[in-house]
Amino acid sequence: MTIAVASRSDESVIDNMANRNGRNRKIAVIGTINRDTVTRADGSRHEGYGGILYNLAALSALSPSGITVCPVTNVGRDCSQQILNRLAQFARLELQGVRTVAKPNNHCILRYRDAANKTEVLKGWVGGVSRGQLQTVVDAKLILINFISGADISRRNLCWLRGRCEGNIYMDFHSRTLGRHRDGSRFLRRPVDWKEYLDCADIAQMNELEFELLSGHKADEISCTDFLKRKLDRTRCLIVTRGSLGCFIMQRLGATIRFRSIPAPRVAQVTDTTGCGDIFSAGFIANYLTTGSEVVAASYATKLASWRVGLNDFFEVDLAAFSKKGRTETSGDNLRNSKRNI
Repeated sequence: MTIAVASRSDESVIDNMANRNGRNRKIAVIGTINRDTVTRADGSRHEGYGGILYNLAALSALSPSGITVCPVTNVGRDCSQQILNRLAQFARLELQGVRTVAKPNNHCILRYRDAANKTEVLKGWVGGVSRGQLQTVVDAKLILINFISGADISRRNLCWLRGRCEGNIYMDFHSRTLGRHRDGSRFLRRPVDWKEYLDCADIAQMNELEFELLSGHKADEISCTDFLKRKLDRTRCLIVTRGSLGCFIMQRLGATIRFRSIPAPRVAQVTDTTGCGDIFSAGFIANYLTTGSEVVAASYATKLASWRVGLNDFFEVDLAAFSKKGRTETSGDNLRNSKRNI
């Protein structure tokens, strides 16, 4: 993978952040690195590693120069060497928060019926990260919490982190909505403590199905703005990803909620949608650190995730090419989408 580095002229936001905070340029990624077995709708099969590995690949390549990316994760002993070898391929990673555990690594077995529908079985279980691991990133200026297993961080440890971290927390709620049967098969459910988790997030991401599960309504302008306004007390920005339709982004501006619908570019052929949500969050963060605009970052992230679906193996591509192309396409007329204040 070719590593893209932002130019000095693109770094005003992160430079200002660093100047205010002792030159600290640390962002953390909390979640799990899965071993993946993916059977696509056409019958083709892919074996590899995923979960927050998608976040780490994109952030290491696309974040402004000077950023350190700090994964906080447990790795099963059976896959530890392979995963550490993969991590060694990425620039700017700091691995103090990576812990090898005696249990088998999480193995996610995905079978797609079509681009939008799949079954999932999760074998192995490395558990959630410890407070000692979290202590290594309490000084991070942005923390991404990506629920891959759904139990990547406990509610108690999340609240502890929220109380000590002064930076922004970006939360992809994703697999908190997935239960697990004894045979490892996953099923959708509405966790009783969903609000306690989301109240720890400054920026929250979920897809349409997850939004409907939590809110009880289909995702549209009224339901999304109402959900942010009435249900998420602390969250300032809510992103609902919509697959090929793009995303909705809602921003809290005082007593006002601003709504925008961001379309996705057309994709000639959908090859693999695995990791799209993870790539979206990483693209958002990398762009936000440069621009300071949540809307521009969401547009960039939508393009990056759309680009991914046409790829056979995300980890084998040149992200520098997208970085140059994407930077010129997330400004001006391309951001003239629906915007309303409510």
